[in-house]
Amino acid sequence: RTLSLAFQSVGIIYGDIGTSPLYVYSSTFPDGIRNRDDLLGVLSLILYTLIIIPMLKYVFIVLYANDNGDGGTFALYSLISRYAKIRLIPDQQAEDAAVSNYHIEAPNSQLKRAQWLKQKLESSKAAKIVLFTLTILGTSMVIGDGTLTPAISVLSAVSGIREKAPSLTQTQVVLISVAILFMLFSVQRFGTDKVGYTFAPVISVWFLLIASIGMYNLVVHDIGVLRAFNPMYIVQYFIRNGKSGWVSLGGIILC
Repeated sequence: RTLSLAFQSVGIIYGDIGTSPLYVYSSTFPDGIRNRDDLLGVLSLILYTLIIIPMLKYVFIVLYANDNGDGGTFALYSLISRYAKIRLIPDQQAEDAAVSNYHIEAPNSQLKRAQWLKQKLESSKAAKIVLFTLTILGTSMVIGDGTLTPAISVLSAVSGIREKAPSLTQTQVVLISVAILFMLFSVQRFGTDKVGYTFAPVISVWFLLIASIGMYNLVVHDIGVLRAFNPMYIVQYFIRNGKSGWVSLGGIILC
């Protein structure tokens, strides 16, 4: 079961991350690269974005917080709602509230902290509003990412054809991209598991190819690119580029 889910995730989760090289750099430097060290700064940002968000956040935090196996923003909100009355619309009678407000002495410090946090959430309307707003915002961002990323990925991939077929116009590139996206989204109704199993072999080959190309480029061209693991390049990138550096985060976050 675990191996099956792991294989399926290659086609869904890692497929999203693995296609990022198609468009991240072009989105980050729409006006060209003015300084060679900017390449290392952006690469360092990409590396630590992938390390901090998918690995540290999801693997060590989010996977341990699930609602009977379901994940996502609403699932976590539902999980919190089950243990603390944080819903903006009351769903209990007044006498039920009196019973639920009865407290016993917590046996250890961890339960005391949990009980204290529960009381704060339940007694603060502002906290309830903030929590609900964050839930809606997080869900909206996921929907936005799910809509934006495939469009950019496919458009970037199809645009690459123009390197070998210069006669291909931008309008044709857009139409081809729309047709591909239409086909991709039309098969979503068959279920995420089937889509995952279908794309997993393709993504596996893609990973093998980009890993091979990456190793070749490291050996033949410039192994110094590994300096991007030094986070100081991130600091220098923002100092050097100022406001435009912060604006470029919009492209980097797409990874």
